[in-house]
Amino acid sequence: MVEKVDKHKEKLMRDITEEVTSLFEKALDYAEVAVPKVEQYKRLRSKILRVGNNCIRNINKVVGTNYIVRFDPPTETIIESKLGNSAKE
Repeated sequence: MVEKVDKHKEKLMRDITEEVTSLFEKALDYAEVAVPKVEQYKRLRSKILRVGNNCIRNINKVVGTNYIVRFDPPTETIIESKLGNSAKE
């Protein structure tokens, strides 16, 4: 059972990492437009990446040490379709 819980933690950490990474990628896209000088943008980019990566590491550390995680996948929705046979026999 411990192995399954660890897989659930890993999934949560991957999901969080993807979301935070997406956040700072979008922030960098906006910053690239908002900061016209290349040197200023490079400094800002470095800080955004550092803060984002530190955030991911800190969240992973807290989740890894302080939480028991169980993933409940969404229930599956089955949609049935009745297609009429258009070919005449």
